[in-house]
Amino acid sequence: MKKTHLISFLTLFLFLWIWAVKSHSTKEVELKFSHKLHVVENELECQTCHSQAEKSLTGSDNLLPDMEVCSDCHDIEDENNCKQCHSNPEEPQAVPRIEKYSKKFSHQKHLTAGFACEDCHGEVKEQESTVSRILPTMTECIACHQEKTVSTQCETCHLPNENLKPLSHSPNFIHTHSDLARNEATDISGNKKCSTCHQTNFCQNCHEGDNLDRRTHPLNFQFTHALQAQGKEKECSTCHAERSFCIDCHRDNQIMPHNHVAGWALPNVGGRHKDEAANDIESCMACHEQNAEQICQRCHGKERKELPEIDH
Repeated sequence: MKKTHLISFLTLFLFLWIWAVKSHSTKEVELKFSHKLHVVENELECQTCHSQAEKSLTGSDNLLPDMEVCSDCHDIEDENNCKQCHSNPEEPQAVPRIEKYSKKFSHQKHLTAGFACEDCHGEVKEQESTVSRILPTMTECIACHQEKTVSTQCETCHLPNENLKPLSHSPNFIHTHSDLARNEATDISGNKKCSTCHQTNFCQNCHEGDNLDRRTHPLNFQFTHALQAQGKEKECSTCHAERSFCIDCHRDNQIMPHNHVAGWALPNVGGRHKDEAANDIESCMACHEQNAEQICQRCHGKERKELPEIDH
């Protein structure tokens, strides 16, 4: 009996879902409007139909033109002209307004700063229907803000009570996010990468330097990380940006590089390190910049003191 009720419920749900999708689609395409015809072929300015954008201070404003705006160019009193714009004149529908956009977005501020409409809505002029909306994505906004050295903090564009989490951020996301982070599964994250919202220090709050008990670093990683560090230096630097992180640990544990073997540094002779330093002194300074006085000056400082002064 329960199985029969479940099947009936699922069938009803599927029917309602299909009806809702068809209803929404019908509403979307009922109005026949071509931006290409108006903007490209008739060379109309965006402000001709969207004059309110110049004073708009929030993304919740309705900036779509109404019938009165259309009447500036079209005879809306003549019923014979209805089919020119409406595919169903008996039940005319307006284009659904854009309701879900940043309430803090100001068209006025961006237009005053010198932006043109096509900077954010460039592809609109080639559209021949009202089905899709050409709105800048969050990734595009952040890229522009970074280029213009404008703040990319969340509160710049979003209200404190806005839910900004993508669908991928399920309740147990903290335990499952590693695969998403590795594979950049943008298809379930609103086409966003982790770095769109999270800076490196956000990750480091959990994945701190000494915290090696995560899946990323197995328990014996301190003893096996050398090969990975040599092969994936840039990947390591994503979290360990400061060179001192490596240097401090190696120095504290007296772990020398593989070439620091017997005969590496010989008093009054030089040893093998002399040739290495002559060819790549930057590599030496990576570890010995801070302690150069203690390590280098013991020999090189003495040599300089014993050199005779040259009389010019």
